[in-house]
Amino acid sequence: MFSRLNATQKGMILVIVPVVFQLLFIAAIYLPLHKFSQTLDSMRSAKDLLFTLQANEIELTKVLAFIGGSGGNLQGKEAELLEKLHQGLVGRSVWKDWDRSKNPELAHAVELGEKLEWDFECFKRKGDERWSHGLRAFQSWMGGAGIQQFFEAYSDQKELTRTVLDIERHAIAQQPEELASFKATVLLILWAGFALSVFVSAGLAFLFSREMSFRLSAVERRAALLAVENPGTVPEPPDTGTDEIAELYSALVAASVKLSEARVRQAVVLDNSADVICSLDARLKFSAVGAASSKVWGYSPNELLGQSLLNIVTGDTAGSTNSAFAVIRDAESDGKLENIVVCSNGAQKNSVWSVSWSAERKQFFCVVHDVTELRTIEKLKQHFLSVASHDLRAPLTSVTLNISIVTEAQADQITPQAKKELDRVQSSAQRLSSLVNELLELDKLEAGKLGLELGRVGVSDACEAAKTLLFGLARQSGVTLKGPIGDALVRAEEKRLVQIVTNLLSNAIKFSPKNGTVTMSVETQDGQAVIRVQDEGPGISSSEASLIFEKFSQARSSTQTEYKGTGLGLAVVKALVDSHGGSVGVDSELGKGSTFWVKLPLASGKPGEVT
Repeated sequence: MFSRLNATQKGMILVIVPVVFQLLFIAAIYLPLHKFSQTLDSMRSAKDLLFTLQANEIELTKVLAFIGGSGGNLQGKEAELLEKLHQGLVGRSVWKDWDRSKNPELAHAVELGEKLEWDFECFKRKGDERWSHGLRAFQSWMGGAGIQQFFEAYSDQKELTRTVLDIERHAIAQQPEELASFKATVLLILWAGFALSVFVSAGLAFLFSREMSFRLSAVERRAALLAVENPGTVPEPPDTGTDEIAELYSALVAASVKLSEARVRQAVVLDNSADVICSLDARLKFSAVGAASSKVWGYSPNELLGQSLLNIVTGDTAGSTNSAFAVIRDAESDGKLENIVVCSNGAQKNSVWSVSWSAERKQFFCVVHDVTELRTIEKLKQHFLSVASHDLRAPLTSVTLNISIVTEAQADQITPQAKKELDRVQSSAQRLSSLVNELLELDKLEAGKLGLELGRVGVSDACEAAKTLLFGLARQSGVTLKGPIGDALVRAEEKRLVQIVTNLLSNAIKFSPKNGTVTMSVETQDGQAVIRVQDEGPGISSSEASLIFEKFSQARSSTQTEYKGTGLGLAVVKALVDSHGGSVGVDSELGKGSTFWVKLPLASGKPGEVT
């Protein structure tokens, strides 16, 4: 039942129920207090009556003494005395206000009081009648029947006083018993109310806490199941409530299901990954391994768990592996290393490890990529470059030289068609030789083997040198070269800067239309020199702009049907600019030409000074 109430409703019950019992407790206390108050009021009224009767008796005694002292000769003061006595007895007749049903013990006293009032009224009426006949008639009456009636009234007063005194004595005698009874009643109500209040509060608290504790324990168990390998498969009774705890429980159940699904997807990804994903402890022992280890290394995850990484790498890479992991751990950062893993079949595989150290868990988290094929390709590349350097470049140079000798020495004997074919062969040989040279140079740049002699170089001088080198190509292509506009001093190697501008300028000439213009400009910006080469070619799309600086990559417009050049010129430019600490890029739009730019750090001082 309680589970269908929300937290606010439960809190209201915990507050309202004790408050209701407190109100009932106050009502129970009020009843005896009210009864005791009525008793006190009755006693107070009885005392007031006693005081009134005593005052009446005193007045009667005074009148009686006065009459007795005057010997019945009142000498005209009779009316005044009788009126005063009448006001004293009748005016203070407090028994008129007493309810006989509520005060039965005073019933006799009230009757005596009424009799006293009646007797005195008769006495007063008779005296007034005698007074109306004259003083002598009144005195005669007072000396006989009048004084007798007065004594009867006095006797009634005495009896009334005695009766009230008896009632008062009886009431005083009963007061201790009534007070004790009242005290006992109040104490009983107090203790009963306190005990009942404690019982109700404790009972409600126990019921709520027990119910909430049971359900929170279920929530705790469900939360603990989130750490289980597959929490969605662990049975747990559902919470059928509608309060906040039930909502929390439902959220945890939903999270468990989603987490289970995510773990399944993660396991599928990890098990089918081409890379080995694993974790190592601080001693380089495998603590977790993905299923890809079976496909890549031939070791199952169970075979690797608890085994040291150094046991499956070659001896010549074990030391560097251990040192690299130690550096990553001490730096508490990420890092990469390369080693050779010995597979279960004895094969050796080059592996690149991406490692992240967790100081909190004291573990390395690793992704191992097999680069054996890449290293094989690199070896083939080096072999090719070696072959190109020694076995291709020399013959090509020889072919070019021999063709030049033949065309010059036998110019008169060579037919125009033969000369055309020889020129084509020489052009192809020169192009192939240029390709080999660019490949070798690019390889040196990428390997960092090309040393630079940096100095303070004027950009405009480098642009003029490049312009001179390509003047013939520009004239042959029908392209006009303009600039350089502006100048700046940069920190670079002069020969390499000329090569950078030459490659950019050559690229612009090749892709410019006949009668087009190529413009060179130089400006400074944010501590850098910006060299721009602008052409009027077909332009480059945004999707191709990020690829043209890659090897063997060229932009291809919709109007272009063949590639021009080797596709290595811009790659060489990027490698040279990167080695100078600069940047290179292109701003272009299809049909509106392209602007290639190079940014290099500025230098101060005189041109030619080596730094």
